[in-house]
Amino acid sequence: MSPAAPKGFKARLRAGQSQIGCYVTLPSPDIVELLARAGMDYVIIDRQHASPDWQTLAHMIRAAEAAGCAPLVRMDSKDPETILKVLELGAEGINLPLVESAAEIRRATDAIFYPPVGRRSACGHTRAGGYNSRRSEFGEHVRRQHARVALWVAVESPEAVARIGEIAASDPGPDVIGVGRGDLSAALGLYGQVDHPEVIAATERAIAEVGARSAGRSAMSIMVQKPEDIGRWLARGSRLVTYAADVILLMDAARSAVEAFRSASQSRGLHARAT
Repeated sequence: MSPAAPKGFKARLRAGQSQIGCYVTLPSPDIVELLARAGMDYVIIDRQHASPDWQTLAHMIRAAEAAGCAPLVRMDSKDPETILKVLELGAEGINLPLVESAAEIRRATDAIFYPPVGRRSACGHTRAGGYNSRRSEFGEHVRRQHARVALWVAVESPEAVARIGEIAASDPGPDVIGVGRGDLSAALGLYGQVDHPEVIAATERAIAEVGARSAGRSAMSIMVQKPEDIGRWLARGSRLVTYAADVILLMDAARSAVEAFRSASQSRGLHARAT
């Protein structure tokens, strides 16, 4: 009998497994549940470019957990108190955009982990703490949180990519490092050209540098929007693939249906609304 697969996003990382996920920008627990039912290993609930309120965010985290999918939250702030609130709702990881230095990693780990690793404020009556139902087990709660919560950072500028070795060598370092090719292409004056040779070369250098400097602590991630790109980036050394976002998947499916309808209508001489 094969050994049971490790449970939890961070445990799978530690076991060297590859994982696939999706960004969620719509403030909807139903979208989270749908993606989890589709088999996604994780969802990244976006609070950088989207604005789910705190109650909706809590329901989105619950939906992911109930369907066996890891709920990660992309931050709209690097403020320690905001990070703390997200973790107390039960998030399994923090996705921190626009990281530029190892100093930012240190500030994030201070907010995420309890002493002596960090400086996270102790509270047992939150959702993550079981609403004070296990008061005598707070030490076990701390152990579980340290084993469970992951730090995922995104480097998205040429300067950050140049310092990615320093970021990867942080101790404790990030569990995941991703190159944000959208912002990187914009910084290089190549707006939206995420597959431009210059962007690809910078991303490949970053993957190699992380592999050399992180001593296996950090997995690399990439965001793709085409199925055929998944294997290419796994072959290049990325272990996590974030496949598009909820709205991208919906728009692609809607456009495909509309295009098929217009083509079929026109070939039969039927009326089709001009686009």
